[in-house]
Amino acid sequence: MEEYIMIEYVKGKAMYAYITSPNTRWNPPHKYEITVLTDDETATRLEDIGIQQTRTKQGQPRFDQPAFVFKKNSVKSTDNTPLPRPKLIDADGNALDTIIGNGSDVVVKVKPYSFNGGTYGELVAVKVENLVEYGEVPEDDNEEF
Repeated sequence: MEEYIMIEYVKGKAMYAYITSPNTRWNPPHKYEITVLTDDETATRLEDIGIQQTRTKQGQPRFDQPAFVFKKNSVKSTDNTPLPRPKLIDADGNALDTIIGNGSDVVVKVKPYSFNGGTYGELVAVKVENLVEYGEVPEDDNEEF
């Protein structure tokens, strides 16, 4: 019997993206990762396959809209062999090598998998449809100081 690999595409706003280099804030193995703020329909679709929204330690939603974190190890856990980073492209399919700023419009390609009784989305690729430069304040940020 042939096994099919399910792929999901998640469209939304990027937050805390570590695509060109892994997040080294936590203990190894370091991970490539991105948080995606998305819509209710996408959130329902992901939750229906078992992928849960990101939450605080107290169990509350971390953001005002549905948010999911997708990750990929930067090395093999068995022997620390480096793994390729997720593919990063622009809206036209050209390779990118830039830091993705918060608020960038992205489509994230993830491969759901099960581990220790949970379902997660392995980060495969990121397509940046509208880049917010790292450190730049998005235009729709109307917060006044």
